[in-house]
Amino acid sequence: MQAYNSTQNFNSTKEDFATSGGGGISSSGARRLKTVNDRWSGASSIAAVALDTARRVREVAEARSDALLAIEENELVREIQAARKALETLPPNSPERSLQIRRMEQARMKLCTDRPASYTKAIKLVARYALLEEQRLKIISSSSEHMAVAQMAVTSTESMMDRLPHSFKGKHTSLPERTPEDMSPSRRLTELRRHLEERAKSLDETRNHSLHNMAASHPILKEIIEKLEREELPGDGTLIIMSTRGHYLAPTGSMSPHFIEVSRLKVGGVSADGGGFNRFSQDLEHISGAIIMRPIYDEFGQAMTVPGKTTNGKPVFRKMVVETIGQVPAEITHGLDFLQILRRFKPPMK
Repeated sequence: MQAYNSTQNFNSTKEDFATSGGGGISSSGARRLKTVNDRWSGASSIAAVALDTARRVREVAEARSDALLAIEENELVREIQAARKALETLPPNSPERSLQIRRMEQARMKLCTDRPASYTKAIKLVARYALLEEQRLKIISSSSEHMAVAQMAVTSTESMMDRLPHSFKGKHTSLPERTPEDMSPSRRLTELRRHLEERAKSLDETRNHSLHNMAASHPILKEIIEKLEREELPGDGTLIIMSTRGHYLAPTGSMSPHFIEVSRLKVGGVSADGGGFNRFSQDLEHISGAIIMRPIYDEFGQAMTVPGKTTNGKPVFRKMVVETIGQVPAEITHGLDFLQILRRFKPPMK
């Protein structure tokens, strides 16, 4: 390799300087500089594309994993429901009962939660996976790679839909369960994604209509909605629901309440993506009131956190009661710290 300070390099530099009149870069020097810049720009572009590709591949893998987890939860819930239904039909002394009980317990252990699995959520997650695969296809220039990735994405999407009952059914027509011979994989992927989005939208509309009717017929939930419509709920507020049994409502086995975030309620309404009123459908007769809370702020206007306590890696913010709705224990008054509610009004462990 030629040394940087070789005679040739030195001479060409003098010539360039002389040609330019000593006040700038000569045409040959400018060409060499442009070549260097072009190479640098090209290398930077290649690196940027590689990073973007890696990011998209990672996003697709995460989306697929999320969808498969939601599908598995749905399958386990259906397994529990099937075992429970079988138990209802079996006589008390049937040896089959123990098998069905074991079947139900095994499914519950795998499920690791008592919260209901959302079919709509699973549909949305499969649709999201398909969308990310579509976006990844847009940056693939090789026709053979484009075809291979599209085929793999279609196969993966269809196999996930196979595990969700009625997922190919639409509001008016059903989608073929396998790709028609005259349809390209990329077009099929788009068709599947659009179908899943429409199905999720239809399910949401049906569910939300039912939840609105439920809320409108319950005095406490109805008052929460009316306060929201009158803009009487604090934008940074959180609500928890109280039971006639003297404790707040929470997921089975959890000491953390079912929170209703006002910000989410404003955007998503009573749906699972908003206030999540579906969580109270089994406890309507036991709802006695609600507690409205706000964060506690320091003198600098910063929300205060609970020292050493996090949830999913995020800090837990201190809150205090600002208002109550309906019937709540007499000890719950304005200004009460939420930590006191957690200690004194937690549900009994089952």
